[in-house]
Amino acid sequence: MLVKLKNRHLKRIFWVLLCIIIPAFILWGGKIRQKKQITGQIGKHRIDIQEFNNYLKLARVHSFLVYGPDYPSKITPQEQKSQAWRLYLLDWKAEKEKISVNDKEIVKFINERFSLENEFDKDRYTKLIQYYLQMNPRDFEERIRKILRAEKLWKKYIKIEIKEEEILDSYKKDHEKAKISFIYIPYDKFEQELGIKDSELKNFYESNKGGFQEEPKVKIKYLFIPQEEYAGRKTEINQKIKEGKTIEGISENIKLSCEETDFLTPATPIKGIGWAPALIKSAFSLPENSLSELLEINNGFIIFEKTASKRSFIPSFEEVKEKVIEKVKIKKEKDLAKNLGDNIIKEIKAKEIRDIEIIATNYKLENKETAYFKYHDYVEGVGLNNDLNQAVFESRKGEIILKNFLLPKGNYIIQVKDLIPIDEEKFKQDKQEYKRKILFQREFMERIKFLAELQKEANLKIYSTLQQQLR
Repeated sequence: MLVKLKNRHLKRIFWVLLCIIIPAFILWGGKIRQKKQITGQIGKHRIDIQEFNNYLKLARVHSFLVYGPDYPSKITPQEQKSQAWRLYLLDWKAEKEKISVNDKEIVKFINERFSLENEFDKDRYTKLIQYYLQMNPRDFEERIRKILRAEKLWKKYIKIEIKEEEILDSYKKDHEKAKISFIYIPYDKFEQELGIKDSELKNFYESNKGGFQEEPKVKIKYLFIPQEEYAGRKTEINQKIKEGKTIEGISENIKLSCEETDFLTPATPIKGIGWAPALIKSAFSLPENSLSELLEINNGFIIFEKTASKRSFIPSFEEVKEKVIEKVKIKKEKDLAKNLGDNIIKEIKAKEIRDIEIIATNYKLENKETAYFKYHDYVEGVGLNNDLNQAVFESRKGEIILKNFLLPKGNYIIQVKDLIPIDEEKFKQDKQEYKRKILFQREFMERIKFLAELQKEANLKIYSTLQQQLR
């Protein structure tokens, strides 16, 4: 069994999240050209399957170090591929930066990770990597060299400093508690008072035309070929696609039915397919009544014919009048709720009112008190609003916050009924743990940004499984 890494739990969480959040970027689709197993490209360098397989082995070594011997059950094959591409990028950059790792550093790393009770057992070490990774020590150690180079690259570019006040602020947000009382002014309270005129509607429409602009749309007929269907009839299907001139012709040739959509935007799901914004965007560039290439998508392949399209346009006032009415109604209700809130706040100031229940009664408005909550909590009867929570925890016990909080359903005026501060002694005990937590979160975000920038710098293209077969 591997010895524990320093901060191993955080490192493990980091790599798990990285696998979820940064999947391999796939450029799906492609035509049959040459029978070359090309899986990706950096600049003009074409990455073949054999070269990429070396990085898959590197990814397995890395997973073994992070998760231990049961790594195959902890990471999916797709996540392993994504990790291989990340390690490829890091190795490419480390090579470019001439970052090196000497033999002493490798020996030190292996002694630390494979020792039990500070004693290194060479025979046990050899058996471990042979059994779990099917590697000899030399191959394993050269891959450790690449992993250590990647770590040096991280350290070179990612430097994080945490200030004392950041630690205290983070701790307070997790442990301070507050209870509030609030006056609620619902927007629909003013529904009967609106009296919206046609001239108001037209003026609003003219001043806000851009808000009513319709996106470009496209309509397609498509033929979906499930993965297993394509795998079993690949040669036949490719030949029948070549012979077909229309989507109906191809459908008839391969004995699978085609479907026709309504007008779609990139945000519209396709029946039987789901969300496919890249596919819909590619449809815009096709001439009408022309066929796409065979594209890989979800659990199969798709070929489609563009049947119609609509350009982006601004509808006339009459076409969107109902939408205009709704927008004007919401705006006027909010304005009236804010005006009433302003009047209440003025009265609180003028009369030096210390309890908002008094003024709520005078105005026949709802007044409620919440249970205790923390900074990041959903507030009972109010919702989740960062500005409101921040204002509450920056106030004093008993203080009425002289501000309108215009939330989705109404306007709120808040009084802080109670504040429970942190336990200072407990904070001293937990301080270092919180510092590590902040460092981890900050480092995680910086690594995501670094990898995104690195992908742009390398101009990395990753081909889908279908493209690998077709190139």
